[in-house]
Amino acid sequence: MKRLLIVDDEVGSRESLKQIFGRDFQITPAENAGQAHKLLTQNRFDLVILDVMMPDKDGVTLLKEAVEIYPDLAFIMVSASSNVRPIVESIKHGAVDFVTKPFDVAEIRRVVARALENRSLRLQVQALQSEVSLQFPVHGIIGASPAFTQALEDTRKAAETEATVLICGESGTGKELIARQLHALSNRNAEPFVAVHCGALPETLMESELFGHEKGAFTGADKRRLGRFDLAGSGSLFFDEVSEMPISTQVKLLRVLQEREFMRLGGSQIVRTNARIIAASNKDLQVEMEEKRFREDLFYRLNVVPIVVPPLRERREDIPLLAEYFLQFFKQTMKVRVSEFAPETIERLQRYNWPGNVRELRNLIERMLVLHGQLSVLNPDNLPREMQNGHASAIPTPKLNGLSLDELVGGYEREIVRQAIREAGGVQTRAAELLGTTRRILKYKMDKLNIIAPNVGE
Repeated sequence: MKRLLIVDDEVGSRESLKQIFGRDFQITPAENAGQAHKLLTQNRFDLVILDVMMPDKDGVTLLKEAVEIYPDLAFIMVSASSNVRPIVESIKHGAVDFVTKPFDVAEIRRVVARALENRSLRLQVQALQSEVSLQFPVHGIIGASPAFTQALEDTRKAAETEATVLICGESGTGKELIARQLHALSNRNAEPFVAVHCGALPETLMESELFGHEKGAFTGADKRRLGRFDLAGSGSLFFDEVSEMPISTQVKLLRVLQEREFMRLGGSQIVRTNARIIAASNKDLQVEMEEKRFREDLFYRLNVVPIVVPPLRERREDIPLLAEYFLQFFKQTMKVRVSEFAPETIERLQRYNWPGNVRELRNLIERMLVLHGQLSVLNPDNLPREMQNGHASAIPTPKLNGLSLDELVGGYEREIVRQAIREAGGVQTRAAELLGTTRRILKYKMDKLNIIAPNVGE
């Protein structure tokens, strides 16, 4: 529920506004500017209705001070006088509207609704400006396979609650799309969705990015800066690749999850937050905890509702749908003649193991259209060489050749490990994830099977 601060020295006015908005808002009253200032520093509000004439400090003066500190707040001024000067002053200094007493209920309801709508749009614009550009089109989520349908069903159920959600899946599976779907289906969908890409932020900037900073907090901090929690408001805050978050920041995030409050860098005031936390990881957080890279207490705070996004190799029946979707998507902006895929091309795509998942498929379709866009049909020979026989990721069937069982098993195991390393681009940690094991065990296997580091890319 949105929070409304009513600042008016007249008891009757405060009570009237409580009667009008009591069902739609959590109401906090203040009878003077000093009390209002204290409440603003201790709580997060969505809207302030502020009287112009008050005994200790007038509303316009309080407005001037407050908009400097709380630029994301919407202020509506009220007064029993129709004097033009305070109206002009109020609008000039940041009030979104002005209403005269006695209140016309329909009018003030319209003013409040318009103010909240404008605030929501402003926060969404700020959030979009702060985001890293999206890696996927967000027009829709494509997939009808049982594994993916289960992930979507879990997303729908989670959206009906306020629970913290942890989305797990390999890189490129569409975890951010699932997070956005969760937000869109929730009752917070009119509020911003703010993404934090933990792996893209250096440790030195992480705290300032999340919580904001006060003027003078560090060299170059010449004014207050809102953090991602401020931008999210009562919306959703998405931590992508949360395993990359430094331990020092993990401690602070844990406190926010527990207490629903934080402090800006260089600040002394506690700021309340109502943002919903959604996190995602492409790493096995159980392994990260064992290796002391991720806090166990934070894991259990995040993992209230787990959603598993399956890799593309486990939803092969979705590949034709996705390929067609990306074909139509890119045709909107590219001058190409291609109208379809040959059936054999789709068959090759379905046989490939897609280590890069949906992101790799998307990039492949774009590449094919760039290189072969003047054809009418995309054929198998338009695919990259490693996909043309449709078996690039298949493990060869071992031949007996007089070998013992141990030798056959060892050879087969060697091929599996080498394939995982190839698919991971030589990155051993990634190869271990593909095999569902730890890097330590993978290294042990490599040593045992004589797979040496210089050959991992072969």
